[in-house]
Amino acid sequence: MRNFHTLLDNLCCIAITNNGIKIANMINKKTGCDIFALKKLNCNSCKRFDSLKEIFKFCFDKYQGIVAIMSLGIVIRMIGNLIRSKYTDPAVVVIDDAARFCISSLSGHEGGANRLSHYLTSIIGCQAVITTATETNKRYVMGIGTRKNIDKEIVKKAIIETLNNIGLTTSNIRVVASCWLKQNEQGLVDAAKELKLETVFLPKQLYKNELYCFKESAAIKHIGIKNVAEASALLASTNPRLILPKTDINGVSIAIVEEQLL
Repeated sequence: MRNFHTLLDNLCCIAITNNGIKIANMINKKTGCDIFALKKLNCNSCKRFDSLKEIFKFCFDKYQGIVAIMSLGIVIRMIGNLIRSKYTDPAVVVIDDAARFCISSLSGHEGGANRLSHYLTSIIGCQAVITTATETNKRYVMGIGTRKNIDKEIVKKAIIETLNNIGLTTSNIRVVASCWLKQNEQGLVDAAKELKLETVFLPKQLYKNELYCFKESAAIKHIGIKNVAEASALLASTNPRLILPKTDINGVSIAIVEEQLL
């Protein structure tokens, strides 16, 4: 499986609209990725191109990750003749022009496109679309909040204990979700990594959602959102049912939802 940090160091975005450039710039600020844009668009910092077919060929050969901000249909037509092997092809992720969806489209598991989709969700707040069977069959999402500078072993113990209490294991969890401020909380990041759990850190604007009646916690005072654990679990899920309201264990808050799927 491709090293994810190496992928991020060798990433590009391809944009064909002005809004696509805006999305690409958000990704660039976090990753330093190269941005390719149509010549007719206004983007002084972008690398320019005329032919979409030629730029896909160039990026396919040069980069480990490609973020295409356009329709999925266009991308399929552009890469169809370039695909060779899931072990060597770049990770390709497609984002629509309104940044609603982030679709893992090629080299999802082996190439890192699935993980890249979750990572991009943390940047722009879109919904990651993952179709790899081993991942989509998982129906549970964990929301988590922690105190600052928490030790990873405390987080790991809290996660395992919580799951044991409701008859689940880490293999049942599709993704662990938290708020944007926790992406630099090393104890949380390391704990999830060691437990082989995918993580997503949702941007602040998503917590303004009025669909769910989020309960207020200390988070309203400290970071301006009603709560972290339950809200993150609900926001990162599809058709969720809260099966474990926020539970606190030694500085770790955990909530779990089950996705009501076919």
